[in-house]
Amino acid sequence: MGFAENLKKYRTAKGISQDELSRKIGSHAVQFSRYERGLSTPSIDVVQKISEALDISIDELVFGDKDQKLEQTIKDRELIGLFQKVELLSDKQRDTVKELLNAFIFQKDLQQKLMQ
Repeated sequence: MGFAENLKKYRTAKGISQDELSRKIGSHAVQFSRYERGLSTPSIDVVQKISEALDISIDELVFGDKDQKLEQTIKDRELIGLFQKVELLSDKQRDTVKELLNAFIFQKDLQQKLMQ
């Protein structure tokens, strides 16, 4: 999802109309509609005003929430679930999981290089 889609998603989730939000940020409703349709890109100052009005971070507004970003980069749902469970482990246990993954990936990279 891009900025325009995130803007609409968060605005509607808060139950705020385009007109109401455009007034809160000091923008014209037509211009705000252009932002939401992806026809115009707001300045960073306007993005900051929007994020404050919606009570979300600029990062969320521009890039989406953490789960949304994760799903965009990792398509395997089972893997996403495993990573979410790993986050609940202790620091030492997470380090062990990272070491296992690094060792596995290193082995696969080495095998691939030897096959070339």
